[in-house]
Amino acid sequence: MDRQERPDFLVEQRSIEFIPHELRHGKPSDLMYVWFGANMELPVVAAGATTVASGRLSLGWAVVGILIGVVVGTLLMASHSAQGPHLGLPQMIQSRAQFGYYGAAIPLVFVVVMYLGFYAAGVVLGAEALTALTGLPLSAGIIVLSVLSALVAIFGYNLIHRFERYLSYLVAAVFAVLTVLMLTVPHAAPAAAPEPGFELGPFLLAVSVPAISQLGFAPYVADYARYLPASTSIASVFWYTYAGVGVSGAWLMILGASLQRQFTGGPVAAIGTVAGGAGGWFAAITYLALILGVFSINALNIYGGYMSSMTLVTTFYRRWRGGLRVRLAYIIPVAVLATYLGFLYKDNLLASFETFLVLVLAAMSPWTAVNLVDYYLVRRGEYDVDAMYRPNGIYGRVSAAGMGSYLVGFAVQLPFMNNHYYEGAVARLLDGGDISWIVGALVSGALYYVLMRRRALTPVASRSAGSPSVTSSPRPSSSPGA
Repeated sequence: MDRQERPDFLVEQRSIEFIPHELRHGKPSDLMYVWFGANMELPVVAAGATTVASGRLSLGWAVVGILIGVVVGTLLMASHSAQGPHLGLPQMIQSRAQFGYYGAAIPLVFVVVMYLGFYAAGVVLGAEALTALTGLPLSAGIIVLSVLSALVAIFGYNLIHRFERYLSYLVAAVFAVLTVLMLTVPHAAPAAAPEPGFELGPFLLAVSVPAISQLGFAPYVADYARYLPASTSIASVFWYTYAGVGVSGAWLMILGASLQRQFTGGPVAAIGTVAGGAGGWFAAITYLALILGVFSINALNIYGGYMSSMTLVTTFYRRWRGGLRVRLAYIIPVAVLATYLGFLYKDNLLASFETFLVLVLAAMSPWTAVNLVDYYLVRRGEYDVDAMYRPNGIYGRVSAAGMGSYLVGFAVQLPFMNNHYYEGAVARLLDGGDISWIVGALVSGALYYVLMRRRALTPVASRSAGSPSVTSSPRPSSSPGA
């Protein structure tokens, strides 16, 4: 270990490589603060608002859909988180075991696009709050928030953990007061259309949008657990992650749906109206909390984009390594591109964000199914970490089982898809409802399990203490909650 590398580092030196045990630190409860703070932000409120934006679903049924989507999406997301301490790897490096050294690059492209899309939605909403607070033009607000987010991402793992912990207390208090005000203080809202009832298509959308909002963390959730000691139990990582992101997701999406039903003008304007019920001083604190929440989650999105982009590039240019200079070389272009997308998003945010979420879900659900089936059911946590960095290692250049299952899982979704650009035959029968992500996950996961069991793999174990040798390590139970 370099003498400048310490577990309490301020500026992270590592990137996509294995984290040796001498740098491991922290406790699983830290993850609750990271994911609670990261999820208490405006894009989550906007995701909830999209569930009733069509005007075809009642608030009550939207709440049911949100709860189902959050439960399912968080279950999958937290199961990925549990892999972090055990393997000490970024999530997308670990996926080379399922898709092959080069094959893993294909889902990586979708992951990078996903980060950019989440970032763009967040920076627009945060800029709206900054404009409301300071009067700064929206375009200038987008740039200011992008710069702040990039700075936090440049410092890396420890600063992100610390920032999210302190932010959790502030945003929880602000949203608690907002929720009370929403429930108890009458507001002079414009006359609303009659409350709709139940329609299958909008209800299925109300399940899908929360699911991808939660599952969107999956490709980098293990990255924020990879510095935890290898002895950390899978169950503790799973449940602390689940509690943090699950509670915050359900809370803010239900709040977002409620605001959308009662107010016009978008989530930021609605929140400002509600906060004003307690006085201008509280509205100012609320806007400040919203701004901090946005640039904190966008720091995670830039950091995740950096990690995924570096994984993608080093797949083909293996001499590139981590460090501050390389982080700067990745983060700055990623931030610039994401900021540009924010300008494209700003004129039609909710409709664009809904379409983006549905498309991302179709791309990510087969990936998440293959990854989790491999970790919990096929290899049961036993991997050769060194081989993940070698194109000629035991995982191969391209895994036919992994890539085949992913592509079949994606293809079978087409009849079930419904988005702004395309509606499948089955989706039309379901009143426009989109269940493609469920079908894709089930088919790809089942197919991968069958193909891998037929290969009769002899599992290998995870590397210990940064040694290049392969030694045995504890096998996780098939259920992270066990």
